[in-house]
Amino acid sequence: MNYVFIGDDESFKNIFEHLKASKYLGIDTESDSLYSYYEKLCLLQIAVESRIYLIDTLSVNIAPLKPLFEDATVRKVFHSAESDIPLIKNLVDCGFNNIFDVMIAAKYAGIEKCGLNNLIEKYFSVSLNKKYQKANWGLRPLKKEMLDYAAMDVFYLKKLKEILIQELKNKDLLEEFHSHCAACSRIGKKNYYFNPDAYMNMNGFRKLDGKKAGVLRELYVKREEVAARLDVPSFKVISNETLMHIAGDPEKALSDLRSFKGVSEYVFSKHGRWVAEAVRKALDSEHPHKREPRVRPRPSGDFEKYKIVFENLRKWRLSAAKKRNLFPELVLTNDMLWKIAHIERPSIEELERSGIEQYKVRLYGQDIINFLSTPAHHAHHY
Repeated sequence: MNYVFIGDDESFKNIFEHLKASKYLGIDTESDSLYSYYEKLCLLQIAVESRIYLIDTLSVNIAPLKPLFEDATVRKVFHSAESDIPLIKNLVDCGFNNIFDVMIAAKYAGIEKCGLNNLIEKYFSVSLNKKYQKANWGLRPLKKEMLDYAAMDVFYLKKLKEILIQELKNKDLLEEFHSHCAACSRIGKKNYYFNPDAYMNMNGFRKLDGKKAGVLRELYVKREEVAARLDVPSFKVISNETLMHIAGDPEKALSDLRSFKGVSEYVFSKHGRWVAEAVRKALDSEHPHKREPRVRPRPSGDFEKYKIVFENLRKWRLSAAKKRNLFPELVLTNDMLWKIAHIERPSIEELERSGIEQYKVRLYGQDIINFLSTPAHHAHHY
């Protein structure tokens, strides 16, 4: 396997003409999501016909790749573009044209296990080393074994594309697949947003009374501040499970924090003080905790009605998927179904206006309208 590590802007300039000359780019990324508060793109792997380039995005300005990403004559092959494109867009102000997502292609081909390792083993009888899947790609220098691993992630992309494109042609699904990929290419940047109310979605929250819920809120917000200051993911400070246990028995936490599962000597010495302060602050607060979840506010109108429509649409989706021998998520996602559930008088125009991709409306629009107009569904709806 022929790969070159690119660690500075000058080396990147030297390979740029080679990249521009290729009509195919196999693309993958490595990030530090398990090791930093704000996930960063740490390595960009690009395979062309005769070589693989491993570009250190912590040291190299990759903005000049914009015209290649946007060039409709250059095919960009990913495995799970939905994961890679947002990270790339954080560094390059660009769009993407002509992408081929191997994972999506595998799903359209009816392959249940569509992870890259599974596909490579299925078609090439090669078992990849998974050792560095969760490695810290933000560390420098990168080990040779890590670079070998990263290069293998793009080595098979073109071959997989050629195999899967033929399978999609045989199933007459190629055009639909390309429309799906075009929709994926429009995904935006990776957004970093902390919702201070998201603790209300944690398992066990609804069992907490007002004071204990207030303790959980205070711990949740304070943990995020600590994680941001230390530049680590919040789960590496203290787990959600441990926060929930502490909130469930705050008085004990003040007297014997070490007794809680998840509070090791290291956690206690590093975080014990702020945990105790957060618990004390919440217990001393005179403001009652508001129990209305605000993470996903209920829409105006009859929520239960929308929920029934949504559940009916899921049944329709299962039937539609069986008819076409597709996985249900390839028909419409849950988010799409939820949008449709809120349309009072479904029509082709309303479906398009709700944000459903046009090719999906062409494929399923009239069927959805007919389904929602059936007397049985109408009775359930109202």
